[in-house]
Amino acid sequence: MALLTRTQIKTVVLKSLKTIADLPEDPEAATFAAFDNFQKHVFLSTLKGQINALPYYMNDGSTSYLAYYNINLTPDSTDEWPTVADCIDWIIENQRVVYL
Repeated sequence: MALLTRTQIKTVVLKSLKTIADLPEDPEAATFAAFDNFQKHVFLSTLKGQINALPYYMNDGSTSYLAYYNINLTPDSTDEWPTVADCIDWIIENQRVVYL
């Protein structure tokens, strides 16, 4: 089973953040403190959708659509992450592969 790398996850997280905010110079140090509930919802929905939409990466580097990546997010998930880097690290630890 091939899990997403930190670089792949970071790309998805930053792309999801761009839907609601401009990225600061050091996006990994940014916090979610200034986000209202609507912005958090948009970010988390976009993040979940983009991770689910990624092709499954096989160990040999090829891709497949016989499985997909998933993460278990809740409406208050951003409250558990002091920074964007914590969000990325949490996804690394909690990503799951779902087989079709």
